[in-house]
Amino acid sequence: MKGKVFFLGAVILFLLSGCGDPVQDDLLKYVNEDLKELAVLEEDAIAEYDTVTGDNYVDDYTTYVHIEEVVMPMYKDFLDQLEEVRPATPEVQEVHERYIEAVNLQNNAFLKILAALEQQDYEMIADANEMLADGRAGMRKYTSELERLADEHDVELTE
Repeated sequence: MKGKVFFLGAVILFLLSGCGDPVQDDLLKYVNEDLKELAVLEEDAIAEYDTVTGDNYVDDYTTYVHIEEVVMPMYKDFLDQLEEVRPATPEVQEVHERYIEAVNLQNNAFLKILAALEQQDYEMIADANEMLADGRAGMRKYTSELERLADEHDVELTE
């Protein structure tokens, strides 16, 4: 008799676990585990970029060296780790790909800034700044799609 009760309990537990939302589970893992440490890497790299641009700009040489020696290695490490993330569901994979696209665009913009500084080509810097703006727009689109997916699957996102 005990064998039958255990078997029935195992079947009920299996059926209940099958009723879950795999996208919700994947999204929770994606946000709480996969991206948690990566967000810090990205913030740190962007903060380093900000230390030599805009109001913090000193000269082209300082900007070039800092981007090449500090920002690019940090951002590359972030990008490499981001590309290693493998969401389990197509819905989360699609949103994640949007993030990778935006990050790649920003990475290419940093590379273009380095080339522009080397060549002293201010038109190229304007192009790179436009690429950065497009990358930020891609990030906003990614965030919007992530929020939409979270709403659809009852996942609460917090800052």
